[in-house]
Amino acid sequence: MKIKTYILLSLFWFSRVEAHDVNSFQDVNYTFDAKKNLAAANSFHFLRSYVDYFYLLIQTNESRLKSFKYLSAYHGWCVGDAHAENFGVLMQKDQTSLFSMNDMDDFGPCPVVYDIYRLMVSSYLYNPNVNIEKIRDSYLLGLNQDIQAEQNLRPDQVKKLFEESKLRGLVPNPKKILQEQFIRTPEMSELSTSEKVQVKQILDQAGLGLSSAFEMKDIISTSKVGGGSGGLLRFEILISDEGSLIHIELKEEVRPSIYPVATSEIPDTSVRIKHALSIEQGPLASKLYSSVLLNGRHMLVRPQFYGNRGATLSGSANSEDEKLIDYEAYILGRLHTKNSQNISEYVKQIKNTSIQMLSEDTKNMAVVFETRFKEIKK
Repeated sequence: MKIKTYILLSLFWFSRVEAHDVNSFQDVNYTFDAKKNLAAANSFHFLRSYVDYFYLLIQTNESRLKSFKYLSAYHGWCVGDAHAENFGVLMQKDQTSLFSMNDMDDFGPCPVVYDIYRLMVSSYLYNPNVNIEKIRDSYLLGLNQDIQAEQNLRPDQVKKLFEESKLRGLVPNPKKILQEQFIRTPEMSELSTSEKVQVKQILDQAGLGLSSAFEMKDIISTSKVGGGSGGLLRFEILISDEGSLIHIELKEEVRPSIYPVATSEIPDTSVRIKHALSIEQGPLASKLYSSVLLNGRHMLVRPQFYGNRGATLSGSANSEDEKLIDYEAYILGRLHTKNSQNISEYVKQIKNTSIQMLSEDTKNMAVVFETRFKEIKK
């Protein structure tokens, strides 16, 4: 009897160890930034701050990602940082708006399934009760370009963002401007006269469609603390052109965070930004988007229209948040149809993928971020 009990206990212990080895992810060596850590209020914001860490974990745990054994074979251009608060309504050059990904920093070639995976993991960190199957199904509707589904899925928050965008338009945010000058805040720094001249020359060459008589009314430098672009240099520029005030931002660009899983060579910033615009906004994208080189730094040039409205979660993990996430999954599917290979085969593979495995892969990645966040916040 004792021998039988010992054998049963041994088998139980072995199965627990084996399951742990299969289901848990291996962490990677990574240097975390103290300022970003301080700014991260929870594990959801922590994930947002370290985009490349997410992809390094994928690279290291490829054999443990059970649901992606075949899905990772389908390549295209990933938006890179697909989390629930990285989408929004964007003004276009004809003064219409569209809802899309509003960040091009991490755009690049990779297995497109990693975009929807990042949305699932970030959503799970925000709300552990999130419905992974519903996210998957909404993504499939986007991949199938189901136009009717877009209207059915569009949540009230997004409808309101469209209304606000139309009312606000292409002007700068009036809350940030006083007498054609930016209202100063503590994180802003002034530029020297020579630096201002240099920026003006860069704008002259950027091909933004401005008249030859445009004036640079004000310029300051700043940097964001939290998020994936935390710590990167930015210039906020106020321009007067043909009687209109225009707010333009120059934002430092570094290597896209998808680099650990890139499926081909990542092109230079100018090529990458142009391709991102064509996928995320299409032919009506504002001419005020561009990329420049300033003192050896690659910079994204983009308009800061008052009508650009980012989508935000409520903070209480309610049903409206779930609707927003599902809608974003649909939009992600639509974006992937524009730039991915073998979409019909990819759709079949997504449909045949076990929801249980998708959920396990999502939870296991989330556990790594939750564990790291707790360790750092001790």
